[in-house]
Amino acid sequence: MLLDSARAGARRPAFFCLIAALLLAAGCYSSNYDHEMTANLQLISDMCDKLADYCRHDFRIGDHVVTAEEMGEFYYAYNKASAFSASTPRETSLNSHKDFNKMLTAYENFVHAADQYRLRSSSDPAALAVLESQCDQVKHIAGRVAQDLHAEAK
Repeated sequence: MLLDSARAGARRPAFFCLIAALLLAAGCYSSNYDHEMTANLQLISDMCDKLADYCRHDFRIGDHVVTAEEMGEFYYAYNKASAFSASTPRETSLNSHKDFNKMLTAYENFVHAADQYRLRSSSDPAALAVLESQCDQVKHIAGRVAQDLHAEAK
């Protein structure tokens, strides 16, 4: 079997270009994980701060009382971040991914507890202290995820 050497030679650059494109795509995928993880960390952290602030002010903004519908933004943030986590099965062995899921669990517990606190008819300093502690836990785990990402980038 004879090969046309001119034709085979033309395939070599295309082959190497294909390999280079695949490597570039793999690099983009990895940096995309870091970027998306960082964005989701920021979202959860910001929403945690906002919800803790609502708790401290008895879910009142001036004369306005925060409604169940307005609590949806906190559940949306959880659902968005959970969807991101589920969309990254190749990273489940990474510490950042494991800690991110721990953070999501802590955030979900905080949101549910805060929503129950919202339904109370009066302030409860002891319950508020527990909520503040839950928010602090979310923020602490978020910091650990950020450290994990930094370590994994090396």
